[in-house]
Amino acid sequence: MRKFILALLPVLSVMLFSACSNKVHTQPSTAAAPVNPADYIPFSKALKYRLDQDRADVKKIQFYVDQPLILRYTAPGGSSSVKGGVVSYGSLQQVTEFTIPAFTPGVCEKVKGDSLYISFDAPQNSFVFACVYANEHFTLQGTNWYNGVCDVTYDNKTYKVQCDGCGSAGEAKLMIRKSQAGSSAGTPTAGGKVLTGRKLN
Repeated sequence: MRKFILALLPVLSVMLFSACSNKVHTQPSTAAAPVNPADYIPFSKALKYRLDQDRADVKKIQFYVDQPLILRYTAPGGSSSVKGGVVSYGSLQQVTEFTIPAFTPGVCEKVKGDSLYISFDAPQNSFVFACVYANEHFTLQGTNWYNGVCDVTYDNKTYKVQCDGCGSAGEAKLMIRKSQAGSSAGTPTAGGKVLTGRKLN
């Protein structure tokens, strides 16, 4: 019996010290890794043309938007009335706001000519990005432009969209990761070399 107690003592002491330990157990961090803009390039008209020639499916590309966008929908307030000589006002305007942070991922739901319908949320809630005029990049499209703010349809409502990091929402471009572009977008391939220049003899 004494041998059994002596053998049990080390086990009990380990249990006692571990119970009194000050060790703190923390949950693993779920914070997103910081985005490095250098890892992305604009999705260009030339790249889309090459994909079209190769019959590649644009809907399989992971897209991103390079600027933070703010969407605002203003619901009209109630009407006012006069009762007993007192003016009664209805409820004030209600403003619904959505934010699309820079480099939020999106998928292409539809292609129409040089227009891509990109969804950053639920299906059927897409934004139009297109190459217009002499622009080589796919930028956000809208209607009723005024001072860099435009109207877009989202969730069957008309939202005002503004860029939170640039002068106009029309500057927001579609981006892709460099690895998705391959050598067609100008990234060097394996076996390339750096020209060191040539000097006069």
